Parts: sequence; structure tokens; C-alpha cells
Amino acid sequence: MSDLMIAFRDPQTAIDCVKAIRRPNGPVCPYCARAKAYTLSRKNMHRCAECRRNFSVTVGTIFEDTKLPLRIWFGAIWLITNHPKGIASTTLAKDLGITQKSAWFVLHRLRHAARTRSFNRPMTGNVEVDETYIGGKGDQPS
Repeated sequence: MSDLMIAFRDPQTAIDCVKAIRRPNGPVCPYCARAKAYTLSRKNMHRCAECRRNFSVTVGTIFEDTKLPLRIWFGAIWLITNHPKGIASTTLAKDLGITQKSAWFVLHRLRHAARTRSFNRPMTGNVEVDETYIGGKGDQPS
């Protein structure tokens, strides 16, 4: 967790990480899917040259319309995935240094995202899994 907070110590680093994942070839309008967009003077905002709508890198994600920094979201994802029995909003709030209401909101959005089809698509490439046993009793080596 401390490595995560060091890696994303400023908000711009987290935004750049999301940009690199979602838009590796530059900004694409999430409304009309055109690649003709230019950067606005407001930091991290773009405007589509076709449909004239403003957008940021978080539009269309679970991070859209939130006031919490992305590093808090990344920390919440890390904590949720590393608690084998789940985590309460009060515990998450204490661990991240946010209010319980904000922690509940984050948990609610992340749990909703985990139920979506795009979130549950099969993994590709090299997948590393720790502390997992795959197979039944009959598959154990002798």
C-alpha cells in the first residue's frame, strides 16, 4: 500500500496512468468515438472537434463525477482485492483517511463495476495469481 501511495503521490501521476491505459494513442471522444480532439487550457480536459463536447480521461469510468483523487480510488481497489473476506466501509475509511460516507460510495461503485460484463471479460496475456489452488481433490499431485 505504501508503494502505491509513493507511486501516485501527486494527482497528475494517477491521471497519466489512466490516460496511458485508456487512451494510448491520444484522446478519443467518448461520446462520438472520434479521435479529433484538442486539449483545453484547463488541465486534463479535452474538447471534441466533431461534437464539441468537453471530456476528461475519467468519463465513462467508475471514476467519473467523483471528487476523490484517483490515488484514493487506487488504494481502495488495492485494499478491497487484498482482503480475502471483504472490507467494511468503516475500515476502508480509516485505512484511506476519508469519511465513512465516501468509503461507502467507493465500495458501492467498485462492487457495481465488478458485476458488469466488461469488468468480467476473460483475461489475456500473462496472468499471475498468488495463493490459489485450481482443481479438485482428484487433481492433487501424488
